[in-house]
Amino acid sequence: MEDVIDQIYTVCHCNEVTYKEIMDAIKAGACDLESLMDRTDAGTACGLCKSVEDDPGGERAIHLDELIEKAKLKGLCPEDKA
Repeated sequence: MEDVIDQIYTVCHCNEVTYKEIMDAIKAGACDLESLMDRTDAGTACGLCKSVEDDPGGERAIHLDELIEKAKLKGLCPEDKA
């Protein structure tokens, strides 16, 4: 069972994209930044949630590129299951 925090934690504040939506998109094959942004709209407004480099003030706790890397390490990307 997924944690409730995963379902409600907002990764992209501008477009109100949750952690769960990000992880669902990654599991469905959006395993690079461009495809993840296309599929979810996360990171397409101010861009702070894309990466640490795009967030110099450290306003976001986690970034899209970090979630992609975490998913790849856990084998969650379909390409990793081949």
